[in-house]
Amino acid sequence: MSLRALSKLAFLPLLAGLMLAACQPVENAGQPPEIGDLVADPAVRYGQLDNGLRYAIMVNETPPNVASVRMVFNMGSLGEADDQRGVAHFIEHMAFNGSTHVAEGEMVPLLERFGLQFGPDTNAFTGPDTVGYQLDLPEADAESIDTALFLMRETASELLFDPEAIDRERGVLLSEERFRNTAIRRWSTALQHFQLPGSLVPERDPIGTVETLETIQRDRFVDYYENFYVPQRGMVVVAGSIDPDEVEAKIHDVFGDWQAREDARPDPDLGTVDADRPFSVGYFNDPEVFTIFTVNTIRPYQAEADTGESRFRDNLVSFGDAILSRRLRTIVNSGVSPLLQAGASHSSSHELTDEAGVLAVATPERWAEAIAVIEQELRRATEYGFTQAELDEQVANFRTSLQNSADQAGTRDSGELSDAIWSSWRSDQVFTTPASGLARFEASVDRITLDAVNAAWRTQWTEAEPLLFLATSEAIDEPEASIRAVWEASAAEPVDPPEDSGVQAFAYTDFGPAGPVAERTVVEDLGLVRLRFANGVAVTLKQTDFEDQVVRIRVQFGRGELEPRAVPAVDLLAGSVFTASGLGAHSADDLSRVLAGRSVGVGFGVGDDSFNFSATTTPTDFEVQMDVFAAFMTDPGWREEGLAQYRGQAPEIRRNLYSSPTGILQADVARMLHGGDARYGFPDEEEVAGIDLAAIQAFLEPALQNAPIEITIVGDISEEAVIAAVGATFGALPERAASWPDYDEARDIRFPDATAEPVVLRHNGPDYQAMANVYWPTFDDSDRRRSRALSLLRAVFDLKLTERLREAEGFTYSAFNNSSTSDVYPDYGYLWVGVDVRPENLAATYDAIDELAAALAAGDISEDELLRARRPMLEQIEEAFENNGSWLSWLSHSWDKPERLDRIRSLAADYGDVSRDELVEIAAAYLQPETSWRVTILPRESE
Repeated sequence: MSLRALSKLAFLPLLAGLMLAACQPVENAGQPPEIGDLVADPAVRYGQLDNGLRYAIMVNETPPNVASVRMVFNMGSLGEADDQRGVAHFIEHMAFNGSTHVAEGEMVPLLERFGLQFGPDTNAFTGPDTVGYQLDLPEADAESIDTALFLMRETASELLFDPEAIDRERGVLLSEERFRNTAIRRWSTALQHFQLPGSLVPERDPIGTVETLETIQRDRFVDYYENFYVPQRGMVVVAGSIDPDEVEAKIHDVFGDWQAREDARPDPDLGTVDADRPFSVGYFNDPEVFTIFTVNTIRPYQAEADTGESRFRDNLVSFGDAILSRRLRTIVNSGVSPLLQAGASHSSSHELTDEAGVLAVATPERWAEAIAVIEQELRRATEYGFTQAELDEQVANFRTSLQNSADQAGTRDSGELSDAIWSSWRSDQVFTTPASGLARFEASVDRITLDAVNAAWRTQWTEAEPLLFLATSEAIDEPEASIRAVWEASAAEPVDPPEDSGVQAFAYTDFGPAGPVAERTVVEDLGLVRLRFANGVAVTLKQTDFEDQVVRIRVQFGRGELEPRAVPAVDLLAGSVFTASGLGAHSADDLSRVLAGRSVGVGFGVGDDSFNFSATTTPTDFEVQMDVFAAFMTDPGWREEGLAQYRGQAPEIRRNLYSSPTGILQADVARMLHGGDARYGFPDEEEVAGIDLAAIQAFLEPALQNAPIEITIVGDISEEAVIAAVGATFGALPERAASWPDYDEARDIRFPDATAEPVVLRHNGPDYQAMANVYWPTFDDSDRRRSRALSLLRAVFDLKLTERLREAEGFTYSAFNNSSTSDVYPDYGYLWVGVDVRPENLAATYDAIDELAAALAAGDISEDELLRARRPMLEQIEEAFENNGSWLSWLSHSWDKPERLDRIRSLAADYGDVSRDELVEIAAAYLQPETSWRVTILPRESE
């Protein structure tokens, strides 16, 4: 693995998930196990059929008794003609709408009967140069494998493209286009047009165009399908609890007679990149977009074999990216910068470009200052390079990442492995073992010098002229000239070389004499050890082998949202501001340097009825992780920069929320659904302005200092190690309070009154985006069995919503559906249906929801529907019992609420025998139109 791949995982939280990664077309059809000096993971069996289809098979036992099946083609929307824009993605949808041996409407129910849930497990994806299909099988038995491979073959060569089925699916595609038409997507398209003028890439957004989706006919589907769904373009991957000989024989049997047309179309001509393009400036204005500034150097792609040496050179550049990103993060963390987020990266795209770039999110009215900051930091890096301390920090982090990957390789997830295998093929890379990556790093670490990193990184920025692009909600007069002038004025200012900050030691390693364990209990049937230290700190430990060298931790204290507060919404800010304020001895920015090379973190949240620290670490760093938690418990920094950062980000987060119907759900509906309680939703400008650090400190400090502490630990760690580390940290603290107030007065949450007509809210996005929402009040979580029956009823409802609103009516890409039963607020719970639709379909959507709800209340639940809803749940529960994250969630609060242990014991049994009659009884009692609260979200332009 390269450092670039690791660094991208945490890049720009504000923009996470907004940009599609581009896969590169592959010229070498055979995917040999070895390219150059790199050896493929010997656990993977590669092969290629006579027709050209590649395959890869890997035995893996995490989770046990399951299998992941993938089929991927090395062409996507870039293969479309002008009159086919969107057809590659449309075909992905049509794969579930009829083939030679599977009638329309039968594929999804078939998969659900096998325990797969449509969406999370049965999924497909389309990118510019990749189309893929994925099935995560809850059982790895012969019948399930046979069915998965059969359906993959049906998809590969047997789709029918019935014209009437195409017409029925158009509405779903148009709904998806509508749902994905966000300011960020519009920015991304504009950026591609600026960076790659004349190229095919910006003209081939996978979603297509509205005109094409509304009019494209069967012959254009068939043309694309016959030319690009061909065996020589495909790869099948199977990973899991399998017999590789049997699976290989099945692949030969199922796919061996698949033949492609002899004149199948080659890769398209994507255009060229001007190696001599001069310094250029672009601008994009959208009232709802973040202020995003990018600067890139873009060069023609240079093909290079995947070898140990090429990975080494790539990592040298990535170290430079990481250091510059670290510098920019320090500027952001100051709390006074115009920057809200910023980071550097480099990449190759579509075998068309090699590029380096910086992407920054800024405060809109300070866009010019932000550009100057980026210009000067880029110039500081290119002129003076980096310091040894900066490089040492990133090398330590990289070594730890490699070591953890090697240590944890034995319990990698089968789905993640199968995706990594085909991704390696698509990027023309060898799928190697984590251990070999660590070994190569250690063998070459002496060559990772400051001169080598500076030279490699500087080359990326000196071989081409920079391209500047500013997207903002601000209207700028003569924008290109104004942006250029800001950049050139900044470039005229001198910059100083960076200072070498040296090494700082972590200040929190001694909390006093270790506290002894006063009480120890073993819960044998659940595999738990329960400890109470002399000062009252309670610990639940579940030692597992589900994840090698992984430990998950949650620390809970106080009553969270229930705690008294002097000003409204202080809890909403506290969750973000607390850790950003750092520790007494270390700022938040300093902490990442101090803890470089350590697998530690500190998540903090304000829950419904507790404050929560959380982190995932390793056995090696478990003690350090507990030191960090205890430090935040005893000496929080209360620095103003944490609040300043939040105040800078809040307007942009709010702008994004109000730009779409689903954002309105988070910003406004969440609060309305809780009777207007200011503990929910997103705080408005007045609320944010009215909260200072003293209010946040007053809200948190009593619980930090005195509240009982409950720690839940799940993973690969011994009881002895837990006692030693917890005893030396939390166990060493002064005695905690024996109990904590329940704050019953804060538990009175009222569901909104039923509405004869929906409440109407407005969003600022496109004028064809609307949303219908129906909430039925139900009950709290005091009756375990009834809560689980409601959850199963929701799953049945979801099947009906999909069949009616997506498949039959074509109103929506996906109906949202959820149930909630509170264990904090008495008598509070609800079942929700939310549907993204066009404004003109709102009335019909509400009618359809009411009809489906009435049918459920009248007993319209078939045995097949109950099976298709129940079976995926039972499979998910079975997998959850082999999952550390699930156990962490189940066991948290189990000292405060010991009945949670019985809930674990009864989980599978309850879902296994909840009857149809129980579902009908709940539906009849609660799914009544006269009790529902409804909210319609409309575009502001239609007001």
